[in-house]
Amino acid sequence: MEEKPFSILTLRSSVEEILNDNELIASQKLFTEIFGSLAGISAVINNQRQIVYANDTFLEFLGIKSIEPVLGKRTGEVISCINSDVGSSGCGTSAACNYCGAVNAIFQSQETNHKTVRETSISSLVDGELKSWDLKITSTPILLAGQEFYILSLQDISFQKRLAALERIFFHDLLNIASGLNGLLTIMKEGIDPEGTRDLIIKSEEVSRDIIEEIMMYKQLRAAEEGDIQIKSERVNSIESIGSVISLISSHEVGHNKIVLISEDSFDTEFMTDRSLLQRIMINLLKNALEATAYEGIVLAGTENRGENIRFWVRNEGVMPHHVQMQVFKRSFSTKGKGRGLGTYSVRLLAENYLKGKSGFISNEKEGTIFFVDLPV
Repeated sequence: MEEKPFSILTLRSSVEEILNDNELIASQKLFTEIFGSLAGISAVINNQRQIVYANDTFLEFLGIKSIEPVLGKRTGEVISCINSDVGSSGCGTSAACNYCGAVNAIFQSQETNHKTVRETSISSLVDGELKSWDLKITSTPILLAGQEFYILSLQDISFQKRLAALERIFFHDLLNIASGLNGLLTIMKEGIDPEGTRDLIIKSEEVSRDIIEEIMMYKQLRAAEEGDIQIKSERVNSIESIGSVISLISSHEVGHNKIVLISEDSFDTEFMTDRSLLQRIMINLLKNALEATAYEGIVLAGTENRGENIRFWVRNEGVMPHHVQMQVFKRSFSTKGKGRGLGTYSVRLLAENYLKGKSGFISNEKEGTIFFVDLPV
């Protein structure tokens, strides 16, 4: 997105102006009757992107009975976007907002005076838990009583996005892996020397594990999003947990001809957590790091004492571009193609919603890229 003048981003209408706009729209009987009959989630915003009117479906979407609680607020603020309070003046003013489809749809319709449609993925913090929205945003200019407003319509396309991810995993990723397994079995059927057969059996076992891993990853992600994971807390050793994950990932295709090491200064301790979820988090972090690592490159993993928390981290030498850094934890964002983008999203979902930890990353020329998860001890 092209950088907008700071005044455009931060300027807000006063409470009196918002109330006047609301009364003006309410007085337009024909418009309010048509607007009220719309089945979609819709609101009217002013030039400062603040809500001045909304239909009943919008209020139901937010779980409120009247518009008063959201009058004057911006879209990201009413759905508790995690970036809505990061910028200097709320929604639309943080660095991450440059890549928000909702903000861009509104700006484009303001600039062109035409209807604009964009898709966006928004992460919200609702009652202390992470929630992801995949939305189609439509911004349509309208003139009412000589004043400019915009009809903002929101369509929840989360199901379509989930279906696309499922199709990508099962119809592309798993097909590729299964094809490789089929090729190995064909070679064995044709008959070779006993030693060669043993190597092929070992390789076939590794590939079949990759298939199971892909299925279990998506199954666990769906359960996490639906709040259907039961936490099983048990005593875990920090170093041993990393070592077991490295053993698993080394046989995966993404780990071939690459090296994963445990940092020598890693913090060795025991603490209570869900072993399975921690393993899933570390597998995803290591997969991402290995995919960004060149042939014979090194990925480093370790733990660090953070007082009341223990930090698990994974480092590779690459540096993520700025636009990737701004979107890396979004559910549907990926540098690997359409329908991907579940790895880092699932890390944040599992770590923060279920293990009550925090996730984040550092990416610069000096340190490379380090993803980390801080878990309570």
